[in-house]
Amino acid sequence: MLLSSCLPLLLAASLPRPAFATVNASLMWVPNADPNVTGYNIYYGSASQQFTNVAAFGAVSNAVISDLAENTTYFFAAKAHDSAGDESDFSNEAAFTSVNATPNGGARLNVLPNNYTSDPLVFSLDASAPPGATINSANGYFSWVPGRAYAGTTNYINVHVADAVNPALNISETVMVIVGDDLEYQLGSAAVCAGQSASLPLVVASSTSVANLRITLTWPDSQLLNPTLTCLSPVVTGSLTQQGSQVVIQLQATTAQPLTGTNLAAQVNFQTASGQASTAIYSIPASSASGTTADGTAYANVSAQAGEVVVVGNQPMLRPQANAGAGRSLTLYANPGNYQLLYTTSLTAPVTWTPQLSYQQTSAAQSVSLDPTIPTVFYQLQQL
Repeated sequence: MLLSSCLPLLLAASLPRPAFATVNASLMWVPNADPNVTGYNIYYGSASQQFTNVAAFGAVSNAVISDLAENTTYFFAAKAHDSAGDESDFSNEAAFTSVNATPNGGARLNVLPNNYTSDPLVFSLDASAPPGATINSANGYFSWVPGRAYAGTTNYINVHVADAVNPALNISETVMVIVGDDLEYQLGSAAVCAGQSASLPLVVASSTSVANLRITLTWPDSQLLNPTLTCLSPVVTGSLTQQGSQVVIQLQATTAQPLTGTNLAAQVNFQTASGQASTAIYSIPASSASGTTADGTAYANVSAQAGEVVVVGNQPMLRPQANAGAGRSLTLYANPGNYQLLYTTSLTAPVTWTPQLSYQQTSAAQSVSLDPTIPTVFYQLQQL
């Protein structure tokens, strides 16, 4: 006999992926009231109403569908059946998709395949969506940039899809965003006169605890000499090994007191070569970086911000910077002394340079704010 239609099917949640990199969907439904129902068949596939898989369950109201592929949209519908195998009509459809993200890296996807329907659709997010998550109401383009606070979490975001022509085709979808862990090295910057010493701060930011760290820097060994390491609490031991143009830094904290959050973990000290004529900028990127948590788990997502050293020689240098909030500014790199900053609005001969300010350079780098009303202006620095 034909059973009455199955009652609404809901995608309750999506379970985190197991170690072999698949995901599981957890479904629930309102039980069919027909007394002849002995179980349910869950049909699913990667296209709407085109189900390529079926899973059988008993007289229950929830089930887990395992071994689903990542970054794939699945559609589910349920049928109730009796002891003879006779089935009801399909329930409504529910959809599920998953996407991986890294903290501050962003999760972006179209929540439904482009061929889902030719009808106009209106997409919206459930009120429980995390702050900053958005969806384009016309095309279903979902976007969210989770902060570091979401690292290591699995987030379930409900999407409502309304069919403007046929409300019977309205569908609900759960987007599962798996946010990975996060370990970031931030090597700072310094400006120093040639022949003098300086240091770069090494900041470590992690989504959970970190006890063992290793970073390899590409080092300008002919300009920045004799690099050494100063460890800062809670780092207890560390080492710096120079191998030509590579500097390998290793840091250890105790498992009882690991680094958590953001920490100034160490300082990289060095001496600059003397006798440098021109002022030069040296970038210090990381060629590799790694770290493990207090329990020995290796971080999967590790990034490093390059450091920078400006070595000031006998010839000064100007560096412009424009910022929408702070306006325009110049950083003046020069040896200590008295200088005059000149400007002109045209380099067409004959060029007229006009004094803007006279000042005393007291450090290797100093900044001045510029007039934001002049659209095009050129500057030069002259020692007095």
